[in-house]
Amino acid sequence: MAVTTVAQFAAELSKPAGTLLEQLHAAGVKKSSVDDALSENDKERLLDHLRSSHGTAATDRKKITLVKKSTTEIKQADASGKARTIQVEVRKKRTFIKRDDATGADEASNGQDDADLARREEEAQAQAAALRLQEEELAAKVKAREDGERAAREAAEARR
Repeated sequence: MAVTTVAQFAAELSKPAGTLLEQLHAAGVKKSSVDDALSENDKERLLDHLRSSHGTAATDRKKITLVKKSTTEIKQADASGKARTIQVEVRKKRTFIKRDDATGADEASNGQDDADLARREEEAQAQAAALRLQEEELAAKVKAREDGERAAREAAEARR
């Protein structure tokens, strides 16, 4: 087994050696310089100290949250007739809680996430429909203006 120094271990962790020395002192490992050798036992003590100080001690996690993001595209025609792509992003968050009866947690979380996803999809469709309506109204206004201008031109030419 190769001997690891504090400096080598700091480089392996991509941390400054001074910070690692402070953490080692807090964990109760007596190392005074970056050239001191670290044993596996010292590394374990540091890891246990960091886990306990960050709240993830030897106990298992009670809750795991997964976040999924999906992006879809809707094609819309704008007032000038060009196709425009609108991106709709749906975020789905699922939380799993470790309980004595594991079936209840999964079903409750699943039902809530499905309802949230359905609500967001309805909102996206409503926004797309409102955008479509605005584009149709704008296209109708442009067409009416163009028809008015054409009629005015024809009337002006007829007068000549």
